[in-house]
Amino acid sequence: MGRAGHALSRTPKGRIFPLTRDELVCAAALLHAVRHGELDRTPQPRCPLDILAQQLVAACVPETWDEDDLFAALTRAWPYRELSRKDFDSVVRLHSQGRLALLHRDGVRKRLRATRRARITALTSGGAIPDTADYQVLLEPEGALIGSVHEDFAVEANVGDIFQLGNASWKILKVEPGIVRVTDAQGAPPSLPFWLGEAPARSAELSDAVSRIRKQGRDPHWLESEAGLSEPAARQVSEFVEAGARALGAVPTRECVILERFFDESGGMQLVLHSPFGGRINRAWGLALRKRFCRGFGFELQAAANEEAIVLSLGPHHSFSLEEVFDYLHPDTARDVLVQALFPSPLFLTRWRWNLTRSLVLSRTQRGGRRVPAPLLRMRADDQLVLAFPQVLACGETLPPGDLPVPWEHPIVRQTIEDCLEEAMDAEGMVRLLRDLRRGRIRKRAVDTSEPSPFALGVLHAMPYAFLDDAPLEERRTQAVMQRRALDVHGADSVGALDPEAVARVRDEAWPQPENAEELHEALLWMGYLTDDEVCGSGWQEWIELLRSQSRVLRERDRWFAAETSREPKAILRGRLEALGPMTVGGAGRFALSPEDEPVLLALEHEGVILRCRLEQQQTWCDRRLLARIHAYTLGRLRREIEPVSAATFWRFLACWQHAEESQRLDGPRGVAEVVQQLAGFEIPAAAWETSIFPARVRGYRPDWLDHLTLTGEVAWGRIWGAGEAAIRTTPITLLPRRDLPQWMSLSEVARGVAAGTLSTRGQALFDLLTSRGALFAQELESVSGLLPTHLGMALSELIARGMVTCDSFGGLRRLLRPSKTPRRFGQKSLIAPAGRWSLLRPALATPGTAEAASWVASVAGGSERESQAEFVALQLLRRYGVLQRRLLERERIPLPWRNLVRACRHLELRGEIRGGRFIAGFSGEQYALLDAVELLRSTRKRQPTSALSLSASDPLNLHGILTPSQRISTQSRSRIQVGT
Repeated sequence: MGRAGHALSRTPKGRIFPLTRDELVCAAALLHAVRHGELDRTPQPRCPLDILAQQLVAACVPETWDEDDLFAALTRAWPYRELSRKDFDSVVRLHSQGRLALLHRDGVRKRLRATRRARITALTSGGAIPDTADYQVLLEPEGALIGSVHEDFAVEANVGDIFQLGNASWKILKVEPGIVRVTDAQGAPPSLPFWLGEAPARSAELSDAVSRIRKQGRDPHWLESEAGLSEPAARQVSEFVEAGARALGAVPTRECVILERFFDESGGMQLVLHSPFGGRINRAWGLALRKRFCRGFGFELQAAANEEAIVLSLGPHHSFSLEEVFDYLHPDTARDVLVQALFPSPLFLTRWRWNLTRSLVLSRTQRGGRRVPAPLLRMRADDQLVLAFPQVLACGETLPPGDLPVPWEHPIVRQTIEDCLEEAMDAEGMVRLLRDLRRGRIRKRAVDTSEPSPFALGVLHAMPYAFLDDAPLEERRTQAVMQRRALDVHGADSVGALDPEAVARVRDEAWPQPENAEELHEALLWMGYLTDDEVCGSGWQEWIELLRSQSRVLRERDRWFAAETSREPKAILRGRLEALGPMTVGGAGRFALSPEDEPVLLALEHEGVILRCRLEQQQTWCDRRLLARIHAYTLGRLRREIEPVSAATFWRFLACWQHAEESQRLDGPRGVAEVVQQLAGFEIPAAAWETSIFPARVRGYRPDWLDHLTLTGEVAWGRIWGAGEAAIRTTPITLLPRRDLPQWMSLSEVARGVAAGTLSTRGQALFDLLTSRGALFAQELESVSGLLPTHLGMALSELIARGMVTCDSFGGLRRLLRPSKTPRRFGQKSLIAPAGRWSLLRPALATPGTAEAASWVASVAGGSERESQAEFVALQLLRRYGVLQRRLLERERIPLPWRNLVRACRHLELRGEIRGGRFIAGFSGEQYALLDAVELLRSTRKRQPTSALSLSASDPLNLHGILTPSQRISTQSRSRIQVGT
């Protein structure tokens, strides 16, 4: 976020650039809070002992103090108003003991004075800002300080590397401890340095605002009016919240916490706890949960926490009831668990080093005034930790079982723990949250899904600053999560459900397929038993009788057991689940279990053998291995669905998309309007519109439907691409929404002043008449021009072919296309139907290239820039074809290069309005599609081809030679084309 206007007479301004959907929601919450005058509360540290140690030394450098007087002076300062004498004495002992003490304490008179080295230490190592161990960047040979880079970047850099710092690029000459020496790279292409560190967590007040946005976020109008979002941003937030709510059944807020669990491709599972309470609470909750899982299952888990959620990566051996996780931590003991979880984490070691330098126990400089190198500072900090708290760095084999004994009496150890609990995390907030969960003040919801919900994607892609363990990014188990590239609102409904086809396939694979009696006996040994119906249904009666005659199987009630099979309920039920796949408790049928089996199921779940899932809106139990296979097959099906389709499938899709297929045809005047909207800007011979195009797309098409749309001003027609002399029936005509007419005119070649040739005498006379008199009805044209009806029709046809005139009604063009075969007698009605007024399509075209023409072209363009024109055309082509790729432009006359359309499509993709990818096989280059088109494309792939459609060669679906290697068929041809073969 950039800032500007920071002066008394100016207004401060900021620009917010959200890069993810979670950040967009947070930005909306920030705007809403600012609009309503809400402020963050910045908590102040209470009695920080590390700063107290520094101030004690600084106070004693100029004078000697009585201990009581110094204590009284310190407690008058607001941060130390609650300082206890016990803490004061412990800090005094810290600096007054040992050979390198900074204070000399007179125990008899209780007086304090500084030692000889205290002055230089206080001057060179004082301050509250922690040392982040950045490397200074010095320009050679001057030695001027350019800036600083992170230690990891400096260590990984090589001599000769070029990187950017500020607005210039620099070439590395040498890397020394704490220093990177560079020279000017003279503008050579640089790489960008990186910085690693903790991200500041959002405040509790901002988390409240985020929760409010999530609750109201499904209404885009509320977001626009209350949060001040633009329409595209409000729509994105609304779609994101709606999709997440459909996937999880609710929206995670401060009043509702949701647990989500799903498989990854390694066979393990990811546990996501949706808790939008901010990073400080989530970091504390995540660390404590990770510690509880470690103690319960004996394994350390990878974990991460951001502002919205916590993720724990589970292995194949972890199995438990999802609802139990809410009770893993008790409010009375959670703080103690968190303290123990701190010690091996980077949080504790980093703050330990910071507090040692701030308390002046470690000096930041060495002899000569040089800074202590960061690696050396870390080593000295570890040495101090061994003296104060050796258990943290001790070998695990030498430690007794149980919690580590914490030396609370050591002031820096205690201050480091408090900094971790209160600054990096919010332990008290976590305890309050756990207590509210226990008391029912916060709703709890647990959901098993087949793939991550939209709300889970942010924490799955979390950066290293969110990690709660030491595993690097490339080794995170979250990298094994397969997810859809985009999830629309309606597609989110299927996230938590098992695919019935995958379930049926796994059940078929799991069921034994013996080829003789011996193999059937082997199957009985592991699958528990067979029922009479299963024996008969599989045709195994003969083998069962053979085994029975050998006393190798026994029949108990209607079940067949192997003689050696254990009757232990857990073993039998486990075998049945391994053979049958998902089973429900209650009901009837082969896949039903008795309610009496529930205790056994819970025991198997605790052992990690089975898991709960949902099938057809019912809770089911399934063998863990089979459930992982079901999810793998489900994801495999999703991958197949997003594979590029063949050109033939895409052609069949286009027939559905453009409503040419019988089942997709439209009805009534609104259907005609939708066809016009879809085909806007596409040239079709004038006679073909009502003989071929509309009848193929609108059931029971009637000409008066189109007349109504043109007379009411909703639809306009005319020739906008090129100009020429052609018969009226073959003249290319475009139908388009009148509201878009200025955009199309600004794109037209003729509108840019291309001369159309010399008009005939009659055509010029009619053009001059319309120029001087404006729009005229057909009767007025005939009477004022003095032209015979036949000559008037010829003149109008000429002007239509030149792209100069249009009519308020399509009926005027229709009468030109279907003239009367008998001459008009005196008293008969005019040859030109009195339907609407004829007017100029381009008023300034009489003198192309003049100032008047240039002015009109600028006015119809409406000030549109090239980018907005390209976006307008890209959206229109996507509406026409659903999927846009370069070869389809060969059927278009729009004068925009492909590179401009690609740039516009990239912007639309970044806004989430369209999707990029590979949708049609066999065609190179970038491809883009509307989200609705992707779903229809998938369903077309699944559907069996129907009988071929017979269409006119002038139809937009005539893509011979574009989608196929065959010869092209002229659009003026009277032949028919076949689509769908």
